[in-house]
Amino acid sequence: MTPDPLSSSKHIDVLLEEFRALYGLAQFRMVALDRRVPLAGTALGLSLGGAFVAPLAIQIVVLMVLPIAVLWLVRTTINHARSFEDVLRRIEQIERRVNEIAGERLLAFQSSHPSRGEAVGGRTGRESVLAVLLVSTGALLACIGLTVIMVDQPGVARLLYLAVPIGVAAGLARELMHWSRYRYPSRESAPHYNST
Repeated sequence: MTPDPLSSSKHIDVLLEEFRALYGLAQFRMVALDRRVPLAGTALGLSLGGAFVAPLAIQIVVLMVLPIAVLWLVRTTINHARSFEDVLRRIEQIERRVNEIAGERLLAFQSSHPSRGEAVGGRTGRESVLAVLLVSTGALLACIGLTVIMVDQPGVARLLYLAVPIGVAAGLARELMHWSRYRYPSRESAPHYNST
């Protein structure tokens, strides 16, 4: 014996429950993105500033670890932006589906937002990723400059070290390319439920 299908009203209730949960998740992602920029600037600035007055061994450690930290910071920021994009697009799908079931336009914020589809993670995602990328690029350039100025090592050791920030810069370019091409599955490929 198959259970009775949900009524339109119950179907909308289920969708609205997911809608509320997604808005909570969207708020979390937005706060996480907003905190990235000051965190990045402070952490990277303190690390580089400390390298000026530190002994040679500490300088080398900072100049080796900092580019890896930069890559991690950019990758996690991009991950938050992609996750934020997923939440925004699912909210949009729910709005459209509720409107379809109701036969009128009840929900419209995400589905009619002027910046919808312009950038992965919306304006908040775009601005946060670009700001963190700018700070990170500055940190990589500072690492290269500090290597040339401060690290008292033979030329081969310097060249080997310079491979680290250059490799990280290539990794950042790759991450940025993947981020800009990311797309949430279209409405047609997303789950679609019928109501009666």
